[in-house]
Amino acid sequence: MNADIAVDELRELARRALQDHGAPAELARRVADDLLENERLGYPSHGVLRLIDYIADIRAGRLAPSARPATEQTAPNVAVVDGRRAFGVLAREAIADALLRMSREQPLAMVCLRHGHHLGRLAALGRQLAGAPQQPLAVMGFCNFQGRGQRVAAPDGRLGRLCTNPLLLAFPSDDADPVVLDMSTTAVSEGYVRRRAQEGATLPPGCLLGADGQPTQDPSLLYADPPQATMQPLGGELAGHKGYGLAVLVELLAGALAGAGHVTRPEDAGNGGLFLAINPALAPSGLAAVKAEASAIAGHCRETGQAGRLARMPGEGYAERRRAASAQTILTLPAVTLNAIRRLAGQSLENPHVE
Repeated sequence: MNADIAVDELRELARRALQDHGAPAELARRVADDLLENERLGYPSHGVLRLIDYIADIRAGRLAPSARPATEQTAPNVAVVDGRRAFGVLAREAIADALLRMSREQPLAMVCLRHGHHLGRLAALGRQLAGAPQQPLAVMGFCNFQGRGQRVAAPDGRLGRLCTNPLLLAFPSDDADPVVLDMSTTAVSEGYVRRRAQEGATLPPGCLLGADGQPTQDPSLLYADPPQATMQPLGGELAGHKGYGLAVLVELLAGALAGAGHVTRPEDAGNGGLFLAINPALAPSGLAAVKAEASAIAGHCRETGQAGRLARMPGEGYAERRRAASAQTILTLPAVTLNAIRRLAGQSLENPHVE
């Protein structure tokens, strides 16, 4: 069952819930806006359902609502961001600031994230850096869940060994939007599965395997205690070994190399990560040539051989979609999610205002 709510009312509920649980007013607004932007742009896996997680983590001491990340420079082109269990929007800001600062003089810069909370959509970081007006960067990012959320099994396996372990690739271009790829190493994100469970909807084939090793489309099985399903790696039955291999490498980069918690040394649930930035302005051909070449390559790759049908490049059309989303005044949420948010904001459910 779903329910409608005005965007402004939902924003106020989210802000109030965060403030009531210790977030400073301006930070509560930033976090609420970040979640609402994802919701309005069609990414509910990183939308307001995460608000419920955030407040549960505040109550459990896994998220420090007034904390700020700390950055330590360990080499001219290496920095460590200690997330200090602060909100992810602040950790993303610290990562971006460090990469931009170091890349002014260094062709390659690296940031290690430790003790982070949920970062949100990595695409936001990719767009910020690859689309920076004065100093755009090519970016690679790898995130794990610090050893928690082991819901992903190896192909033909029945034991969760990894998290969804997303990766980020972003590249500047002369096109309207930079090229930005933000993807899980699983068939779908965990947030997508949870949203379907909240809606009481089934999943498409190829997302989960049941405890009996057979495919299942019931998302609630992933959240049973103990779990009665595992998530399938990207590539599915034919090429799941590739997706699982990617997830293993992300775990190595974010855990072993960056020094965050990992599957054999778990820490509190949240994101660890490794982020690399390359400054095209310091490349032999220079920034202008790199951006022009990127636009040309994207133009070539858009062609499908079918009249009137072009392939969409990763991240393409974001600015246009954001403008369209800004005019959206009503959102539809699973009723269970909306009711939970109302309760967190201290609103009675006897006569909730539903559009």
